Amino acid sequence: MGGSVDRSRTRFENRTGRAISPHRQSREHAVLKLLVVEDDPLIGPAVKAVLENAGYTVVGPLRDAVKAARVGARECPDLALVDVNLAGGENGLVLARRLWEENGVPSLLMTGFDHHAAEAREFAMGLLRKPVMPDALVQAVGAAGEILGGMRPSSTPAALEIFHGSVATTASLSATNLPKARTA
Repeated sequence: MGGSVDRSRTRFENRTGRAISPHRQSREHAVLKLLVVEDDPLIGPAVKAVLENAGYTVVGPLRDAVKAARVGARECPDLALVDVNLAGGENGLVLARRLWEENGVPSLLMTGFDHHAAEAREFAMGLLRKPVMPDALVQAVGAAGEILGGMRPSSTPAALEIFHGSVATTASLSATNLPKARTA
């Protein structure tokens, strides 16, 4: 396969129109610049390591929602992975809404609690249930990348719930006749 992206057939842009940089991997999906917001001092670095080992560019982990909002505005990530229950200050739901509304950055929320799904459906791309295994984390981010690329995800891990009706998802994935992503 060639090394370029045919922009006439796939949309590799976030909501603000900034191009998502394609990056070659064995699975040939668009690799995203990710913002990781996780206040647990063990989980945050582990998430970063797993995603970097999978070939993603990772900003963070950041432990504070206010700092994460500033970094998100400056770094223009394509996707944020946000822990819902951040210690002190804003929680992850407030941060994810802010990243979307102010910067067009979609979020996958990470939580061990299902009750956050109802509130997050209107602005987040999906919910990743903790604890999440490394393979499922990489698969979830890959599915989000496919959606951001204008395709339906080829597969999603059981830990991931995509919010198909959210503004973040529908801005990238229309309900009409998009090609399904190629599988490896």
